[in-house]
Amino acid sequence: MINRVLWVSSVVLFLFGIFLPMFTMQKFLVFNDTFSLAGGLYELLSRGEFFLFLLILVFSVLMPACKFYISFMLTFDKVSSPDEKLDTVKKMLLVGKWSMADVFVIAILASTIKVGGLAHVSVHVGLFVFCASALLTMVLSHQLMSDYELAIKSE
Repeated sequence: MINRVLWVSSVVLFLFGIFLPMFTMQKFLVFNDTFSLAGGLYELLSRGEFFLFLLILVFSVLMPACKFYISFMLTFDKVSSPDEKLDTVKKMLLVGKWSMADVFVIAILASTIKVGGLAHVSVHVGLFVFCASALLTMVLSHQLMSDYELAIKSE
């Protein structure tokens, strides 16, 4: 039951985290731009920054979505046979190696902007919600791995 609550909570926080404002950048005390992750991705794409767009999309949207799918399969018992379960756990271990890359990418983006000197960056709730989702996903992954290890030992 706790795994299901963790899964639903992390997905809801992730979705809110993508669309809630993360940063406001103030340039020259006059110009303000507020960005959410989704808005930032759109802005990067519209400006032709394809590499940065793909980097942030992969690590901040697609990788977490992959983690959610794999953890969904284990949390909601969509994998029945022991061999399939083992394969799913191996996939989760592979994806888990990148578990904080999404937060790392956002942190690099924020620090890069702050280094600019001519701009001031304010952090908003979207960043905290997004990070909370990443942390809950890590807790869920740890819980699922612990459950799987107990199942192996009892067999």
